[in-house]
Amino acid sequence: MNNIPEPQPIKPSEAAQIMIFKEMWRRMPRRSFITGLWLRSYENTPLWPNCFMNILHGEKYKYFKYYFGNIIMCTPAERALYMQCTPESLIQYSLSIEESSRGTAKADWDAVKSLEEDLKKLYAKHFPVTQGLFVNYQYSIQDQVRILGKLNASFWNGFQK
Repeated sequence: MNNIPEPQPIKPSEAAQIMIFKEMWRRMPRRSFITGLWLRSYENTPLWPNCFMNILHGEKYKYFKYYFGNIIMCTPAERALYMQCTPESLIQYSLSIEESSRGTAKADWDAVKSLEEDLKKLYAKHFPVTQGLFVNYQYSIQDQVRILGKLNASFWNGFQK
């Protein structure tokens, strides 16, 4: 586990992003999506925002920044690993989790990859890059709010704690 990058505190974020994190923290089990490890020890610490990770990156998938289904909870180390490390490091982390838990826990990176593929399809369905004759179409704030409102409502309606 020596090659795990040191988690860095997140810079002050937009109020909307922090509100999303707080709502997820309130409504969802406070466990890592990847390993199932408890995240309670990060509450009220500078690393707490690092317990949330956007699966689809905001630069390429800018309209999903505020979609609850695009955000998972994980440990800050898992977030850093997923964002910065090689596949070999992910495997090494998985092995260390299995070893330290004596086989009762594992790091399920395949679940993250599967979710990523599902989200890409959902993004393309709700935010296609072409509209009529317009290529690289830009959605208005009103369109974004309408579409994301429906998606977020659907996410929470389908979510079971």
